[in-house]
Amino acid sequence: MANLDPLIRLNKFQLEEKQRVLSVLYAKVEKLETDKRAILDNVESEKLAIDDANQHLSLMTSFMAYVQRCQKNIALINNKISTLEIKITRAVDEMRVAFGELKKIEITRDRRLAEIQKENTRREDALFSEIALEIYRRSE
Repeated sequence: MANLDPLIRLNKFQLEEKQRVLSVLYAKVEKLETDKRAILDNVESEKLAIDDANQHLSLMTSFMAYVQRCQKNIALINNKISTLEIKITRAVDEMRVAFGELKKIEITRDRRLAEIQKENTRREDALFSEIALEIYRRSE
């Protein structure tokens, strides 16, 4: 039987790589969410500043253009987040498959080791039985 330890190490490494990729994707989503929150906070603070002003028509038109531009930026960010969420779903699925493969190999290794241990115990018992029989024969 082949030694499965190198295969287990390889699968663990691949699983860790998939986890790293997943963590990078989550970090990107978090950064985009932070950017979106910053844009919304800026719009809110600008709105408060305009409310405090005398509401000049030029200020209102400029503010409306600013709000529209911010809405476009938020829509772009939301699209990027949606794309990343699809990638995250794929990465999670790949990680689950890799983890399943790793567990299969580990279970196979453990079963092989248990079989080897059982066989060694059986041989040892047979050897001790033979020794005991030989000692009994010599004592008679």
